[in-house]
Amino acid sequence: MRYRKPLFALIMSASTSLLVSAVILGLRGVPAQVFLSQWCHAFMTAWPVVFLAIVLIAPRIDRLLDYVVDKDRVFDAR
Repeated sequence: MRYRKPLFALIMSASTSLLVSAVILGLRGVPAQVFLSQWCHAFMTAWPVVFLAIVLIAPRIDRLLDYVVDKDRVFDAR
């Protein structure tokens, strides 16, 4: 359980970076001959950024959602 949050951030950031970098390169019309190398470069640039964003932002979003969900529960009880 101790490693759950860092492991989640690692897997989520990797999958998000892979998907988004591929979509952006595809939309930009990167030729097939260089797509794989450009995708690898884009992924390696994006992954640490997304990882840090998840590690730094996710706890705040989690707290915000705790507040919003608790607030909604109070309104539902009335």
